Amino acid sequence: MARKIRRIAFLGFAACSFFSVCGFFSACGFFSDKHREEAPSSRPPMAPVSATRVPDYSRLTADHWLNLSRALYLEGKYLESIGAAQTALSLKPDFALAYNNIGAAYAALRLWDPAIQADQQAARLEPGMQLARNNLNWALAQKALEKR
Repeated sequence: MARKIRRIAFLGFAACSFFSVCGFFSACGFFSDKHREEAPSSRPPMAPVSATRVPDYSRLTADHWLNLSRALYLEGKYLESIGAAQTALSLKPDFALAYNNIGAAYAALRLWDPAIQADQQAARLEPGMQLARNNLNWALAQKALEKR
């Protein structure tokens, strides 16, 4: 038992001594990196970003706009989601997933008629798309419930 106590006391003393020595050396600047030379970077320096620079959206594809539409939908920004999906449709007019996103966003806003139209278009463009048919059936059911 006495050995155990001595061992614990020694470990405690050693730890305190170690941290105080490290504190001393770091206070003296021993652990600083000032004495090291920086390795040359293989990357060219970055150009400063101008506050007036307009982003170039012309390289974005319909899939990019669809992903943005989904992200906006998940954030609860339904009108912005519809706008992004409509931009995707302007690039790819037969994009069933974009119509599906528009339908989901209108349904989240409880605007059943535009949601139904968008879901019908998605189902028409891609008949095997179960998600579009589910969204269409749900929107039709919700519209019927609200009529009661």
